[in-house]
Amino acid sequence: MPDIKTFRAETMNEALQLVKQELGPDAFILHTTQIPIKSLLPWQKERVETEIVALAGEETAPPQPHTLAKEVHVENIINQPSAPNQSPVQHSRPRFSPDKREPVIENRIEKKPAEINPIVSEKPLTESAKLEKLVNERLDALQNMVEQLTQQVQANASPNIPPELFDVYTELIDSDIEDDLARELITRLRHRCSQEDLEHPERIRAYLLGMVESQINCRDAIQVTPGQQKIVALVGPTGVGKTTTIAKLAANFRLRDNIRMGLITVDTYRIAAVEQLRTYADIIDLPMKVVTSTREMKQAVEELSQMDLILIDTAGRSPQDELRIQEFKNYLSEIVVDEVHLVLSATTGYRHLKKTVEKFSAVQPTSVIFTKLDEAPGLGSLVNVCGKLGQSLSYLTTGQNVPNDIEPAELTRTANLVLGYEQIET
Repeated sequence: MPDIKTFRAETMNEALQLVKQELGPDAFILHTTQIPIKSLLPWQKERVETEIVALAGEETAPPQPHTLAKEVHVENIINQPSAPNQSPVQHSRPRFSPDKREPVIENRIEKKPAEINPIVSEKPLTESAKLEKLVNERLDALQNMVEQLTQQVQANASPNIPPELFDVYTELIDSDIEDDLARELITRLRHRCSQEDLEHPERIRAYLLGMVESQINCRDAIQVTPGQQKIVALVGPTGVGKTTTIAKLAANFRLRDNIRMGLITVDTYRIAAVEQLRTYADIIDLPMKVVTSTREMKQAVEELSQMDLILIDTAGRSPQDELRIQEFKNYLSEIVVDEVHLVLSATTGYRHLKKTVEKFSAVQPTSVIFTKLDEAPGLGSLVNVCGKLGQSLSYLTTGQNVPNDIEPAELTRTANLVLGYEQIET
């Protein structure tokens, strides 16, 4: 019985070498084809291997030689397409030259009718057809890769997220809640919900609301007792709206609560900011002091000693400017400050928020005021700063209107805003 074997290699030359080693230099090649091999990893390209079916030994005749129309050159064999239900036998005899690595192919044409073997009547592909076929193959491979990558992102990249809670997880991420915190909430939610609960979205929302609330810390708003002076300072980076926020607080305490109060500003680096605060002070009839040294800070507090509340506005500084932040600390160390509110913008990314909180820890903030909630695409930063950085919220600002657009941070209200269950009125 003829010894027919199949060989595979990366290239045609490598496959022929395998044939030579296994079956000898007089082996007959019966069939060659190129087989696409899909990669196990979606980002790797599909590769192609060459397969050769060969018959051992010159002394053994190939099977049913009367059915062979001709022996085909190897280069032609590679380009010939195979019919779906057809396995044409192609008879090529490679003879290996001892002084060359490339096999010498002998082509012998037997005088047989062309209709016996369909390969004879089949025209070779044109260059444009070859190019079109190659492009289609690459497009199919690219589509398969994208589909596999999408499946991996949904399944493998989120192995701890059950399918029924995947939409909830994506909503948390869209709200700008950090991924590790979102996963923690989903894990807790999965253990909390029964199978019946998972079929009722309103139950899932109620459970999730409670879990987000557990990540948020809220402090009481500024409390003022007549006859007992309280000093409150606002610090923070540039551009977060400290001056506007202090104007809102001052207007509410003075006009709504009729509190005796005064303002101090150390923002001597931005003349416009000082003039803005002075304009607010004149409108609501408040005394205002501008200080440029620690000695002047102490003197200003003494001059406002009859006031029940003193609000201190400081210059905005980059978290990188540790020297100026230390300067704030020196200013505040000359007086007794009851509360230090770190003002942050809800539009700021988590990495920058984290760095800001770390750098301004030098002035020992007691709570955080979040501004620009109306401008932020998601309010997950409120949860991140509380749940991951251990800060407490005191106030939220939701616009530029003075004295409106500011509210004390309240637990359920804040959680509803983060999850999108409530909207900011504009």
